[in-house]
Amino acid sequence: MTATHSFSSLIPDVILDAVESTGLWSDSRIYPLNSYENRVYQIGIEEASPVIAKFYRPERWNEAQIREEHQTLLKLKAAGVPVVAPLEFNGESLLRHNDMYFCLSPRLVGQHPEADNLDQLYQIGELIGQLHKTLPPFKERISVSPLSQMDDAANQILTGRTLFGQSELAEELQLPEKLKPIYIRQIATLRDMCETSIKSYWPTQLRPIHGDSHRSNLMLHDDQFHLLDFDDCQNGVAVQDLWLHITQTENPRQQLSEIIEGYETYLPFETRELDLVDVFKCVRVISYTAWLQSRWHDPAFTKAFAWFGSEDYWINHLNELKNCELEWGQISR
Repeated sequence: MTATHSFSSLIPDVILDAVESTGLWSDSRIYPLNSYENRVYQIGIEEASPVIAKFYRPERWNEAQIREEHQTLLKLKAAGVPVVAPLEFNGESLLRHNDMYFCLSPRLVGQHPEADNLDQLYQIGELIGQLHKTLPPFKERISVSPLSQMDDAANQILTGRTLFGQSELAEELQLPEKLKPIYIRQIATLRDMCETSIKSYWPTQLRPIHGDSHRSNLMLHDDQFHLLDFDDCQNGVAVQDLWLHITQTENPRQQLSEIIEGYETYLPFETRELDLVDVFKCVRVISYTAWLQSRWHDPAFTKAFAWFGSEDYWINHLNELKNCELEWGQISR
């Protein structure tokens, strides 16, 4: 099974068969949830609460890396950290059906954080501090490497060859030739700025982090925030799990103060890491576009991101990169 059409066989009967292979009995209600990298569904269970079924995209993570994700979540739950851990069946959380890995987890009902709520930012800082203090070191997961990630993503965008092989992307998905010189200059400028920031400060030791702790991966349930979806857990930098919650562009200091104060309830925060926020912001902007290109063979992407690939899209992408340059240092000032 290839990564290109990895979910084409995931029809309702297959989903229900996978869930019922655990011994649970479904009531045949399937509700797809908002997930593109993997496939996630809420499944109704007879005389019980629904469960969440997550089917992993083949060839993205290997078995050892997925198992490490599960073991980490189970350890965090046992330690009292509010996370959603996978359910175990006969001591096994990583399940397999029709050559596809999947897991089941409890459904959590609640609300995502409010973007500008300072009290909630403090609580989120507390949760991430507790998480970082408790997380065991990752042995199988990747370690963050911003410049390499930036180079790979930019090279894909410029050459029209996907990150997952040498297949050519359709011409309509590629950066127009007339915009390539502008793109090359902008990427070179940003790369130099990223490299300067990294040379100025980079932690001597990476720490295990969530890796993608944006608002949609947090849920307020029973007056407590829970972290969801550890699919991108990795060895990284503490600020990677904090900066996505800074939404004010003109004066982010108040938001920063709240989230860092909450974080330092559990761990000291190295303020020099704030100089790396621009690096991660820049890498995220470039990688997002490369990600859309790489997954375009997946029908879910063509349906959800129909606007991708137009000339207007590429112009907006260039503007985003220019804004990364113009706003450089705003958070750390």
